[in-house]
Amino acid sequence: MTGGTASDIPSAPSAAPASSRPQWHHGPSWLWLLSFVACGLADWLIGRWTVLPLYVAAFYLGMVVIDLFTYPMLERWRAWVRQRGLLGWYLVEVGLMWIGTSVLLIALAPAWLNWTWSGPRWLQALGGVGLVASVLIGVWAAGQMGWKRLLFVPALFPPGEMARRYDVPQRLVVSGPYRYVRNPLYVTDMTLIGSTALLTQNWFLVAALAVYVAQLVMQLRLEERELRNRFGAQYERYLKAVPRFIPRLTPVDPQEIYGEEVHPG
Repeated sequence: MTGGTASDIPSAPSAAPASSRPQWHHGPSWLWLLSFVACGLADWLIGRWTVLPLYVAAFYLGMVVIDLFTYPMLERWRAWVRQRGLLGWYLVEVGLMWIGTSVLLIALAPAWLNWTWSGPRWLQALGGVGLVASVLIGVWAAGQMGWKRLLFVPALFPPGEMARRYDVPQRLVVSGPYRYVRNPLYVTDMTLIGSTALLTQNWFLVAALAVYVAQLVMQLRLEERELRNRFGAQYERYLKAVPRFIPRLTPVDPQEIYGEEVHPG
């Protein structure tokens, strides 16, 4: 799922009370789960894999389009949203980039949905297990992030008057799966696309995974530079304590990351 676009980018640092419990965001987390349940039911009624591969391809290739058109031009987009506001960004991000990509993939679906192979059932079963695990971890991560972080808003609204006007979250997320790995959504994005490819035996999703990984290599370099500039010492401590992709065995203590900025409540 998006974390930084939807991408994993957390928002700007501020004091985080040691005694406060992280807020759980019900909307994006449960909608993420329900969307896959709906896809599975629809394909069961149809009798073939159609809705699930289409949903996964449209969702993640839409993310690729958003990230490719946003991160390299971040300062220009910040100037743009200062003039047009948060609603203008949502219309461009969701309405133009995401839905536009989805419409194109739907139009081309008769060709790529049939680009499949016939493999062993155990490989499909492995894909099914990976898909379920990826979705559930995605639910856990999305519950920590909330809509605005997932829709790329903190990257476009640094701390200041505009961020206060639109109530943009201004805290580094060090809770849930973010205590084990820095990019849980990016990890599950990759495993979810790959698992869906195995389950549906669709070559187009294999190609989509390759495109996603290639874009992520570019995005992470730009994203981590932005996070270093914004978070400073907090993010440096987070970099040293929490791995990028391979989860640590024990959760990091958020106080270790927030350091002297933590004030007991």
